[in-house]
Amino acid sequence: MFHHEGPSRSPRTNAIVAGYLAFIGGFVNSGGFITVGAFTSHVTGSVGRIGTHLATGDPGAAVLALSLVLSFFVGSVGATLIIEGHAPKAVSRAYGRALLVEAALLALFVVTQARRDVACAVLCAAMGMQNSLVTRLSGAVIRTTHLTGVVTDLGIEAARWLRWQQTRRERPQRSRIALLAVIVATFVAGAVAGGTLTARFDRHAMGLPAVGVAAAAALALRRPRLEPP
Repeated sequence: MFHHEGPSRSPRTNAIVAGYLAFIGGFVNSGGFITVGAFTSHVTGSVGRIGTHLATGDPGAAVLALSLVLSFFVGSVGATLIIEGHAPKAVSRAYGRALLVEAALLALFVVTQARRDVACAVLCAAMGMQNSLVTRLSGAVIRTTHLTGVVTDLGIEAARWLRWQQTRRERPQRSRIALLAVIVATFVAGAVAGGTLTARFDRHAMGLPAVGVAAAAALALRRPRLEPP
């Protein structure tokens, strides 16, 4: 799953990783909103909050929103540094280490009773790591922490299919629309699961995505073996 990067990866492998981690992203986004009152898997909302709080004269809240953006950024930088520091034959282990750090951040959220701003920052950093490593792994084909671009791409592919039905020229790739559909479906499923379980078990529900990411890390850290991309 993690032994190949970019164009060398098969659509099937991309779909499996995308679906798995999109579920994690949806879970964290929904569960984080219930526990800390902020969406933590994407940056757009936080930037919007900065402008809104500044306009309404609440600089303290604007600083908090800015800290979420910076935390996401730091997570992205951290994952990239881990991944790009790998030896040529240790690609999978590099992704395993990055996933392990993400899992540790999610576990930290579960076991500590940190202040709300610190808890938000921890989740944002974890999602920044995930978005960065998946982007690098797939060659910018996959995003698993937000749906704006994914739904846009899905609309573009749907339009292409409608045009193909009329012209029968330049048939779109089914694998592309299938991948996008998988991301949307699993992110929504994760959001529903995250919201439902967090409403019942509070922050302890975040243990589920922490274990899920740790399992992905364990898979990536295994000794590389011959497998199709």
